[in-house]
Amino acid sequence: MRGRARPEHQLVGRGVEQDQLRQLLAGGAEGHPAAAVLHGEAGVGKTRLLREVCGDPDLLVLWGSCVHFGGASVPYAPIIGVLQDWLASADAAERADVLADADELGSLLPGLGGSRSFLPGRLVPVVDLVINRIADRHRVVVVVDDLHWADVASLDVLAYLITGLRGQRLTVLGTCRDEDRVAGHPVHNWLADMRRMPSFEEIHLERLGPADTGAQLADLLGRPPDVDLVAQVQARSGGNPYLTELLVADLSGTEADLPTSVPEGLRDALLGAWHRLSDPARQLVRVLAVGGRPTSLDVLAAVASRHGVPSAELPSCVTEAQQRGVLAAGPADPCWFRHPLLAEVLYDGLPYGEGPRIHAGYVDVLEARSTDAAAADLAVHSQRAGRIDDAYRWSQVAAEYAEDLRAPAEQAIQLVRMCDLWEQASSELRGVAADRTALHRRAAAVCLRVGRIDKAVELVSEVLGRTHEPLVAAGLLVDRSMMRWLRTEPIATVAVDIQEAFELSSGFPESAEHARVLGALAWAEHKRDLPIAIVHADEAVRIARAAGSDRALAAALGDRCTVVAVTAPEQALADGQEAEQLALPIGAMVEWLMAVVWQVHALKSLGQRAVATDVALRAHAEVVAPGRDLFGYFLAYLGAGGLLEAGRWRECDEILRAGLAVRCSNIAGAGIRLTAARLAVRRGRPVEGRQHLDRALELIAEDFDGIRDSLAAGGADVLLAEGKPQEAVDWLRIRLTGTDAAPDPEDDDGLALYANAAAELAQAARDAGDPGGAAQAVKGLDDVLDGWPWKPFTRHQTESAAHSMWRALFYAEVARCRGDADQAARWEEAIDACAAAEAPWHRAVCQWRYAEAAIAAGQPPVIVAGVLRDARRCADELGAQPLLGSIESLARRARITLREPAKIVVPDQEQTVLSALTPREREILAFLVTGRSNGEIAKDLVISDKTVSVHVSSILRKTGTATRFEAAALAERLGGPG
Repeated sequence: MRGRARPEHQLVGRGVEQDQLRQLLAGGAEGHPAAAVLHGEAGVGKTRLLREVCGDPDLLVLWGSCVHFGGASVPYAPIIGVLQDWLASADAAERADVLADADELGSLLPGLGGSRSFLPGRLVPVVDLVINRIADRHRVVVVVDDLHWADVASLDVLAYLITGLRGQRLTVLGTCRDEDRVAGHPVHNWLADMRRMPSFEEIHLERLGPADTGAQLADLLGRPPDVDLVAQVQARSGGNPYLTELLVADLSGTEADLPTSVPEGLRDALLGAWHRLSDPARQLVRVLAVGGRPTSLDVLAAVASRHGVPSAELPSCVTEAQQRGVLAAGPADPCWFRHPLLAEVLYDGLPYGEGPRIHAGYVDVLEARSTDAAAADLAVHSQRAGRIDDAYRWSQVAAEYAEDLRAPAEQAIQLVRMCDLWEQASSELRGVAADRTALHRRAAAVCLRVGRIDKAVELVSEVLGRTHEPLVAAGLLVDRSMMRWLRTEPIATVAVDIQEAFELSSGFPESAEHARVLGALAWAEHKRDLPIAIVHADEAVRIARAAGSDRALAAALGDRCTVVAVTAPEQALADGQEAEQLALPIGAMVEWLMAVVWQVHALKSLGQRAVATDVALRAHAEVVAPGRDLFGYFLAYLGAGGLLEAGRWRECDEILRAGLAVRCSNIAGAGIRLTAARLAVRRGRPVEGRQHLDRALELIAEDFDGIRDSLAAGGADVLLAEGKPQEAVDWLRIRLTGTDAAPDPEDDDGLALYANAAAELAQAARDAGDPGGAAQAVKGLDDVLDGWPWKPFTRHQTESAAHSMWRALFYAEVARCRGDADQAARWEEAIDACAAAEAPWHRAVCQWRYAEAAIAAGQPPVIVAGVLRDARRCADELGAQPLLGSIESLARRARITLREPAKIVVPDQEQTVLSALTPREREILAFLVTGRSNGEIAKDLVISDKTVSVHVSSILRKTGTATRFEAAALAERLGGPG
């Protein structure tokens, strides 16, 4: 719809906020997209303000609203509203263009006729695609009202839109109530992540002061109010504009006091307009409040007719309630309250027994016309009507519907409800004790996938407390141990569960459960006592094979893969591949994740980093098929790290965007944030890098060992970008030397990072004229190396290009830190090593460092010019702005031209002196335009200096110019770049 019509009454006291929002809208209309959330208490005017600023008829405002009903939420509800808003305004041609190849939207909008089946992970990107196509045609504002009631799937869509704001004519706005955000609400995590996005803002609406309340009263009453009336209204409403409006709804404007009949409490003020309705209208509004969300008139009529409101009177009752300001004005189908707070007040004040009876009416009406989308509402209505078996059954239907929609967060809500209702449901429906254990395990598994790890632990603990079978208990303890580790508890704490499981299963030494326990024990031991861990891992695999349990064997193989990934990577790779093939078909997702993750590590140990990245990305694509998944985004983090180092930054950015959009918690979320921090820093956005790092440290403890390498690299990169080399040195030292776990050969790579930070610290001291500080930086590096348990880079099981690269980088940075005379040679070796490892960013850095060291050592700039140009090309292609700036700065100081030759174009229809040149002469002339010497041209074209000299002489003769400079100037005037 074109800009929303402004409400009838004047908006007062919001000048600053209007200016902020209008600036965002103006920027969005011109291709500078942004997002903002408007916070404030109920009734403070958030929605009213957005309707005011979105009234521009040149804007296409697409409006979606969130509603909350008894803990149930329909996946994508506000997104469906946004899309339906657009459909109502678009003509047939626009619909066809925008919806091309977007059949997946049929799962949200069945009226489109698309299939409800769709490719893994496609729904959110398809919604993003459609909204961006709409923004190609219009200046678009997407408004989502009442984010505090948003379902997780819709928050994912909004986050994906916001992380992809790059130049569209699009503004995303939301409102969020202060008082409905309880601890653990998903909007907290969503806001925490969005605050790290540079295009995101927050605005808080405070209550109105006395002067603004007076202005509001003047508008409402049509005349200046008495000062005493203003004071009384301000005291009773507290400056809340909606409550102010209710308090004076029946005043003429001549009064000096509020009537004594006006209730003292604000609750009664809310009910004032409702009390003035006729009996049938009051009852209709009560029925609507029990409905819990906007309700179609046919459903409302069917339910209300059972509770004293004749169907024939429905239209007049709705009109009366709208005129009194109780129901929202405008089209009344579906019907809802002007202010949702009144629905809550009415529901809380229902006469005893009235609520269950009306809920039962909704059950009867909705069941007769039920759809899967209504199952979540039916579950709530059934539960509140006291129909527990129906509530259990409808929760099961709603869980299956959410699973079909790839919305596991909503699926988890329904499964948890089933767990809560278990004891009240009939035994015929719920099954036996073993079914209860299976339900809790399933609910816990889904909660784990969507990051509700605390709830997963709680569910497993509940069923564990009722289990008396030792092997079942042992299996549950192993499940809980992994869940606790995934919420970043220390290994020593997690091992308590594993040890208890070991004691319970030891009486059954050949059982599949004992094999799982032994594998978990090996996993917990391998950092402290590798030999005994290998013994336990081998025994776990033997027992699992003999027991014939696919899950136990997948777990045992995955655990052995973890244990030997560094020391025996070939065996680890084979174990991981077999475990993956076993785990995925049976839905053993924790075992599957471990198998894939340690395959990736084994491949890295074998030097196959590109293959490791592909494995992580392939597995990520597979596991996002069921929707938002913690496991899938841990693999996204691993894959993004590989893409970053391989110079595939655009692909890395896309993977990170998807990961940021789903706002993973704990390890996966932290890993994605740390990789995003490193990418941001390399692109020259240190503030964004800091935001990502800070968010990662909110998700995991600084001393968490699970992703220590990423934490070390991410923190160091951000600190160095902020110009804090001492803090970077300290950050890395504690992660190299301050942990309880013994180093392994892979930790050598971290020494290269440490040497880089130490070199930056030493260089900063030398630049400041502080030789003592430089000496201290060198001593710090030497102390770490002296304490290292072996000579660095001598313990790798296999020699690979990646290991060679890190070794070369390490020795080059050590030479830079110490100020050694052979720095240029060290950097030259590192250039070749980085090229072999296919690490373009690292190679470009080494090329810059080599050129810098060579020039400082007295070599002529012409010797390194080609290397510096190569580095410049790479930095430019990657978008590595800080590196690009450093390269260009060095080139200016050394008087090296970085300009690339452009083809000399001679139009066929024009005869100029350039027409006589041969193709080779034109090629060489292009190099002359860039200021290259004969030697540089010869090197680039792989010909001799003498041959270049002959061609230059011919160019001068044919063009009638006397010098190279004149020939170059003539070429730019006549030929120009092609």
